[in-house]
Amino acid sequence: MTHPPCGPERRFARWALGARSAASNHSRAAVVAALLAALAVPTLTGCRRPEADAQPSPARDTAAPRQKPAVRFGKVTVRPLAQTLDISGTLVADETSEAATQVGGLVVSVAVDVGARVKKGDPLVVLDARNVALQSQAASAAVAQARAKLALQDGASPKGIDPDQVPEVRAAKQSMELAKSEAERVKQLYDQGAVPQSTWDAARTQAQNAAAQYEAAVNGIRATVAALTSAQAQAGLASKAVSDTTVRAPFDGAIAEKRISVGEYASPGRVVAVVVRDNPLRLRIDVPEADIAHIEVGKPVSVSVAAFPDRLFPGVVKRIGASLKASSRTLPVEAEFDNSEGKLRPGLFAQGQLTLTGESRTAILVPESAVGTSGTSARVFVKSGDRVTERLVKPGRKVEDLVEVVGPLSEGDEVAIDKVSELADGIEVAAAQ
Repeated sequence: MTHPPCGPERRFARWALGARSAASNHSRAAVVAALLAALAVPTLTGCRRPEADAQPSPARDTAAPRQKPAVRFGKVTVRPLAQTLDISGTLVADETSEAATQVGGLVVSVAVDVGARVKKGDPLVVLDARNVALQSQAASAAVAQARAKLALQDGASPKGIDPDQVPEVRAAKQSMELAKSEAERVKQLYDQGAVPQSTWDAARTQAQNAAAQYEAAVNGIRATVAALTSAQAQAGLASKAVSDTTVRAPFDGAIAEKRISVGEYASPGRVVAVVVRDNPLRLRIDVPEADIAHIEVGKPVSVSVAAFPDRLFPGVVKRIGASLKASSRTLPVEAEFDNSEGKLRPGLFAQGQLTLTGESRTAILVPESAVGTSGTSARVFVKSGDRVTERLVKPGRKVEDLVEVVGPLSEGDEVAIDKVSELADGIEVAAAQ
């Protein structure tokens, strides 16, 4: 609402009107005098008190009361658990093999790549086999020739062969026996004076020559047997060389590295791929000196990995070291983990617990969902009437859907198992239906 001018405003308005009138009738000095007179009048703050214009402000609405969160609760349980040792380490393959070539050759095909699954005997890399194949054919031909000379039947072995059964030797033997008989007959005639000395000398020489020919034939057969043995060895090597042009997987596993490509020349001993046996996997554990009396082969081990944080992988102690490490005073222990599912990988960092021998100890267990975090600390919220109280705890191993904790808890306490991140110490809650 607009109010009429008052106080100084009315006086200034009257002065302005008088000034205009004076300006028309008087001099400039009269105007200045009128202005000074107007300013000399005491100034009032207003026509009416501020209270007259002030209106009482409506009262603010009171804030709505905070709604109590509906929370579900679970029981704290106490049960005996076997003593354990916290462990950590890196999973490694059960076996690692650098598959290499045994012969040289040009790579004509690579059958695998990184991550491929292979079975024992599967081809990894194939080399050009033409040269070694020709060598194998030549060696096989030499074997066939030697066997034919020895008159060996298919499948018969040259070991223990009787040279007299070889046609060539048999003929030489018959000639020798005939010449010997002839020489004996001529000798009798010579002794009787029926033949001259020259006839006896000729017969005797012929018999000696026949014996030498027989002996040469026998030696020739023996040489042929040795040559056959050598030819068979060469044929075997050539055949093996042909087979070796294909590099095969040494065991069931996976390809960790591929180190050659088609078109490269592979010299003997060139590593073409790295194969790992990833089932089972091994975990090397360093057990402190104070705990080595509680380690046994066959004790269970459970670990988790960052890739599957909500899952425990069971294992078992397989090997215990023979001596402690002098530098760390720890005993190396190896555990094995079944990896039939293929979820674990060599190189993953694992941490968990190793079960020790000895008496069980009483442990406090809460539902896993009840444990929250506050900075670097773990906490649970215990039901206390219609409020919850925060308790700091130290979490331990997982047991099914429960987790072991160390803290001020008692059996039968009820802890919040949902909306833990929304709760605070002393807050009022409502029990969820």
